[in-house]
Amino acid sequence: MKKINLNKFSVLLVLYLLIQPLLDVITGWQVKLLPHFGLTVGVVVRAIMLVVILYFINLAAKARANWFDRHLWQYFLLLVIIIVINLVVNKFNKPVFATFTELSAIFKSVHYLVILIGFYYVFRNLRAKQIKALIPTVIYWAQMIVNVVMLAASLTNSGFATYDQGKVGQTGWFNAGNELGAILAITFPLVILYALQKSQEQGQFWSWIGVVLSVISIIMVGTKSCFYGMLIGLFFALIYQILAYRFWSLSKIAKKSLKINFLITCLLGLSIAVVYPASPVHTNSVIQAKIIKNNQLNKKKLLRKSRHKKHLDHYERFLLSNNELSNPLLAKLLSGRTNYFNFNSRHFAKAPLIQKLFGMGYGSNYKKHPRTVEMDLFDLFFQFGIIGFIVVILPLLVSLLYLAFQLLRHWTSRNIQTNLLYFAAIAIGIFMSVLAGHVLNAPAVNIYFSFICAYLLVMVQEPTTYSNSRFYNNETIG
Repeated sequence: MKKINLNKFSVLLVLYLLIQPLLDVITGWQVKLLPHFGLTVGVVVRAIMLVVILYFINLAAKARANWFDRHLWQYFLLLVIIIVINLVVNKFNKPVFATFTELSAIFKSVHYLVILIGFYYVFRNLRAKQIKALIPTVIYWAQMIVNVVMLAASLTNSGFATYDQGKVGQTGWFNAGNELGAILAITFPLVILYALQKSQEQGQFWSWIGVVLSVISIIMVGTKSCFYGMLIGLFFALIYQILAYRFWSLSKIAKKSLKINFLITCLLGLSIAVVYPASPVHTNSVIQAKIIKNNQLNKKKLLRKSRHKKHLDHYERFLLSNNELSNPLLAKLLSGRTNYFNFNSRHFAKAPLIQKLFGMGYGSNYKKHPRTVEMDLFDLFFQFGIIGFIVVILPLLVSLLYLAFQLLRHWTSRNIQTNLLYFAAIAIGIFMSVLAGHVLNAPAVNIYFSFICAYLLVMVQEPTTYSNSRFYNNETIG
């Protein structure tokens, strides 16, 4: 039997990240040209790669065979049982059960955890030098591909609109604005990290071009969550540089480069502030504020007349049920998501006990059109129910708690501080997942989020955790 080199296998899986933008471009054009063809190239390739990653997990777990490895497949078996129960329950309880839609939604929802576990094993089978060389580089150049596509689409005036109507912004040749925005925001701190490392270690200040292009792409998209995510990333980049200057042992040349980088970061922040009034994000904020104000006025008029009005049209019913209008800030932040939450929670309250435990599937118990909250945790809860939600979210919950513990416990350590921008990327991912969704249940996004999370799970471990293990070994198994 031919032996499989886990180290080389791991490198190939890391390089898989580089083709993500290409998959998304193909998907974008496919959706544009063949809107009624549900199965996209992106979904097919990612489904195949998910099987490959599961195969890799099996090989890597057998090679180590500690407590976690021995019980891992019991978790996957439990997950499969939950998925089967979910499908059977909804087949007999949902008013509308579309098999392809349900399977597609399940694939998107469990994609993140297979990637998380898979890349945890990937990083356990890479040497420290490989990780240091590969990770920021792969993420940087993946985002450079995104930026070049955005620029090419803009120059040729062939970009897709972020919004169907009303607001402004473009997504280049990518399909979904929220997903593209999440990708750009989550990876932004690591694009900055690559520029900092290259300019400080090798004097390659040209690497800041990628950061500038990422800023331009984020501004072009026009979504507020993406823009706020960029600001969070920029803030943490400044903190990272201050910590490096004050507490790390650096040479005079390194400190000089750090000062230049700090100045570039400040100039970048100032440029964003100058450009903001003319940006799509600001324009959309003004448009949204006017819409909210008009809806508030119309709701007040309607409340005065509704006592004498028996029949309400769709817009009038929307106004009366929209609780966000009483709080303009909440309405601006959530963009109607509380209304979708209320829709799903009403269906959940009326659902039989078996659906409460194992979920209502995609879009709740809808009769005409599925509606998701577009806030990932709520969507996962309504999709999988109480028991299913616990099983699906458990790997992420354990990972985040462990990372938070390590961050708080070893905040002053060099290891934690050098990985600060990876923590920032995770924080931005959680922020966007809660505020706008399209992170955990979007394979194009959660591959980056899970990739970074898996990296941190390995890199912030105590040295004693892996000193006697096979960590960093170039290992071959049969």
